[in-house]
Amino acid sequence: MDDEIEALADVLGRAVATGPADLCELLTDAAHRSVAAPVLVPRLNRVLSRYQGNAVAGPLASQDLLEVLRVARRRDTTVFEELRTIADAFTEDESARVAPVARRTPDATANSNAVSGGTFNEAVVQAGSITGGLHTYYGQTPHSGLPPVTDWSQLDRTDPITLGVHRTRRIADEPLLPRYVARDCDPELDTQVRSAARDGGLVLVTGDPLSGKTRTLWAALFTNLSGTTRILAPLHGTDLRALPAVLRARGDAECVLWLDDLDRHLGDHGLTAALLAELARLRVPVLATMSDEAYDAYRFGSPEHARLLSGVEPVELGTDWSPAETERLAATAPGDLRLAGAYAHRARHGTTAYLTVGPELFGEWRRARRANAHPLGHRIVLAAIDLARCGVEEAEADVLRRACALYGDAAPVSSEEFDEAREWASRIRHGITGMLVPGTEAGSWRAYGSLVEDAKDGLPGFGAVPLELWLLALEEASSDDAASLVVDTVLSHARVALAQDADTNPQALLTLARIEEEYGDEEAAEVLLRRAADAGSTEAAGRLGSLLFHRDDFVSATPYLEKAAESGDAEAQSLLGSALLRRSEYWLEMAAGSEDGAAALALGDLRRGEGDLQAAMRWYQAAAQRGLRTRVASRIGGVFQDWHYYEDAEKWFRIALDGGDPEAADSLGVVLEELGRADEAALLYQESAENGSGTGAYNYGAVLNDRGEKTEARAWFARAHDLGHYSAAFLLGESLRDEERHTEAATWFRKAHARGHHRALHALAEAGSLGSPYPPDPPAPDAPDNVKA
Repeated sequence: MDDEIEALADVLGRAVATGPADLCELLTDAAHRSVAAPVLVPRLNRVLSRYQGNAVAGPLASQDLLEVLRVARRRDTTVFEELRTIADAFTEDESARVAPVARRTPDATANSNAVSGGTFNEAVVQAGSITGGLHTYYGQTPHSGLPPVTDWSQLDRTDPITLGVHRTRRIADEPLLPRYVARDCDPELDTQVRSAARDGGLVLVTGDPLSGKTRTLWAALFTNLSGTTRILAPLHGTDLRALPAVLRARGDAECVLWLDDLDRHLGDHGLTAALLAELARLRVPVLATMSDEAYDAYRFGSPEHARLLSGVEPVELGTDWSPAETERLAATAPGDLRLAGAYAHRARHGTTAYLTVGPELFGEWRRARRANAHPLGHRIVLAAIDLARCGVEEAEADVLRRACALYGDAAPVSSEEFDEAREWASRIRHGITGMLVPGTEAGSWRAYGSLVEDAKDGLPGFGAVPLELWLLALEEASSDDAASLVVDTVLSHARVALAQDADTNPQALLTLARIEEEYGDEEAAEVLLRRAADAGSTEAAGRLGSLLFHRDDFVSATPYLEKAAESGDAEAQSLLGSALLRRSEYWLEMAAGSEDGAAALALGDLRRGEGDLQAAMRWYQAAAQRGLRTRVASRIGGVFQDWHYYEDAEKWFRIALDGGDPEAADSLGVVLEELGRADEAALLYQESAENGSGTGAYNYGAVLNDRGEKTEARAWFARAHDLGHYSAAFLLGESLRDEERHTEAATWFRKAHARGHHRALHALAEAGSLGSPYPPDPPAPDAPDNVKA
């Protein structure tokens, strides 16, 4: 297969070098229609520029042509077959050209268009039969088809884009091209253009691709020649042999021959030394451009063209701008966003490359968003652009991958998918750059500068930076070695960008507030949170409420915490409860200070709950002194009991009992037990239990159990359980277990566990270790032998 490719490349190389112009157009058209056009078109253009007029174009051209064919065979078989057909047709035509010359029959009239016995007349071939497939025959294009000078474009009405000047992006109603920035070679070039306009001759500008050759030559043409000058800019491959005849009929019109990419206009039918001499005699200047590579190949490696170029001193244009050129760019930039962007990115991107490649990258990037194109690659580049808009100019691949997930409903991306899309985004375009460019640190990436400027300048295709991306940018910035500087940059960008949406987007306010809170000014964060909360953001309300709460400003915190709590914010709910408690304490103290007994009683309960018994006793005694002696008596007795002052506790519990507090009987019974008066305690428990007290029933059951009255004790435990005492079921279960009534015991352990008793589950586990989950109860003493318990 490689031999086939090499043979096909050899034929197409000769076809491009020696064939007619329309054959090159067929090749170009096929490449543009291919699904592999992004790869084929630039390579084919290089092939055409190197081969045309030069059948031996060198290894670079051959390699490019081989690669064109390999890519076409691999990715677009239809186009590959089309290229093969073109090559076959050229081969047949080439064979016809080297065959013996046909003779006109003696009796054929001049215009008979007849062929007999294989003879040839005009553009008709006649034969007995023609066999085989497609036959394409190229006749010689008449070289008298050049338009008259009156149809040539007039300089002051000429679109420079049609002459080969690269289009730059336009914003709103900007001019087609940015203002021209003078280059150091301009004085020399102006002198040559004026001389050629006066005496004829060739003016040639050489330089690397995208160095600004065509724009510079256009500026010299426009500056030094009259606006009424007529310009002929022929297509590549146009037959120029009739040009002198056309020019002789021009009258007094000033004319210019414009040949952008001169190497594609060379050859017997193009510009030759003889034609140039004739044009000089007619005082018609020829203005041309040529890449450095092409100039060197034709000037020093092609004897047939060396004569044409040897008498010309080319004006060389460098890709890198000199300090003087850069100063002129800086002076011109403020009046044009395109030049301003070029100046801002001059350290990383060639100025002319930035201006010319940028629109191509932007166009390809926008179209890549389609589902059948490269949507993930589009999103990766967008993430890099937006990070730059945030102030993070370059980021690691993992950061870009995380950023991609922040756009709309973006689906999760595997590492393989991401790497493939990143490779597409970073692929070199136009021999200059990718959309994604390696950063200064290994493994980092950044968006090509012109794309960042496109976003900043408001070109369509860019929305607001996702709010979460600002936080990701700050997270990335804070991990940088120069963290403080980068964070300050991101913070300043955020303040400008997010403030623009503040009046219409509470989330933008909230995001900026979060940024200020963590990385900037806490006072500014509070203002922003308040604005966002007042605009309806419950998250902002929760954050503001928390900030105020921890500042002990419970009054201000409460309404914001309530708003967040009602939305389901658990932290806000907790803080709100604490804030309300603090507020209630404040007002209770105010009321207690005004001799309010109920407030003093409530404060005593709060302090006792906090474990501050001294403060609790102080407030309880204050409540007793303010008319609530009976109501507070049990509480005072409870504090004395906690201090083990049982005599004082007995006194206050009896006051409570005499005042009608039914729960005081149980508490008094416990105190009497501590004082060794168990019988009195038992009577109190029994009375309390009979009055419906679960605690009394439990305590009375415990007393009976200690006395050995197990059956009576279990009855009171069961009653206590029914009255809501959670420990009664456990003691009942233990009592049954001690008598080896395991099934019944397990039933009560389960009830205890259901009430939350902390030892019930352990008791159930012990029962299960006896051989079965719940061993059967032994038979009753009076059960018949044939009855199983």
